[in-house]
Amino acid sequence: MDKHKLFGFTDVDQSGDADYFIRFLDEASADESFQAYKQHSFALLELQQGQRVLDVGCGTGEDARTMARFVGPEGRVVAMDGSARMIAVASQRAASVNLPIAFQVGDVHRLPFADDSFDASRADRIFMHLESPETALGEMLRVTRPGGRVLVYEVDFETLTVDLPDRARARTVVNTWCDGFRNGWLGRHIPALFRTAGLYDIRITPATLWLRYPVAMQMIGPPTVERACALGAMTPDEGENWLRQLHERFESGLLFCTLTGFLVVGRKPERFG
Repeated sequence: MDKHKLFGFTDVDQSGDADYFIRFLDEASADESFQAYKQHSFALLELQQGQRVLDVGCGTGEDARTMARFVGPEGRVVAMDGSARMIAVASQRAASVNLPIAFQVGDVHRLPFADDSFDASRADRIFMHLESPETALGEMLRVTRPGGRVLVYEVDFETLTVDLPDRARARTVVNTWCDGFRNGWLGRHIPALFRTAGLYDIRITPATLWLRYPVAMQMIGPPTVERACALGAMTPDEGENWLRQLHERFESGLLFCTLTGFLVVGRKPERFG
């Protein structure tokens, strides 16, 4: 596995292993803590029958299928992703259910929709991969009707916790992981983006994810240890010891790792732009 594999979400189709990202999404989304914040995001959007909803960065389409059940046969969910492979998988998985969903490849920086096209728009854990989150939020606002809700969930990678006794090494690993992204602190910045963009009735809900071993290891395991060693922040022996401790904690049932993100929802003002 490439030591920077998860960074490949920026361009899944060019990563050389799109199936890896599909498996990662499936594994993460199956966890109850992921499902809990997703269900809360649907409640915050106050979805109703007959509404039109935009799901940006839809991945394999699981959330789009759920929202389609909320809006019913008279509504419509448009689910968009930058990856043609993700859209193909999402379309295939939705083929056996009769739900009002349209899947399409697209760029959130340049949404191919008219102004005020949707009653609500939503983006889940994709802003960290974007070149310009400000532009993306502006586009989501543009295509949402006045008074409609816009919601973003994004994690803040420096909130990652792991229960190991070596605090200094844990901080090194967490910082190495966090600083490998365009903006590993983006989760904490989303409320400011919303306020700067002019949304109102803004609500912020922290949502902590419990990272089970396979998902946690993508963040604090070999890929990040290799990067820390390459940067000179950790010696190979220190890295090997860190990985051994992680595995021992896992084998003994004591590994505990979390990551916190923020659900931010607001309304589009009557006058926008």
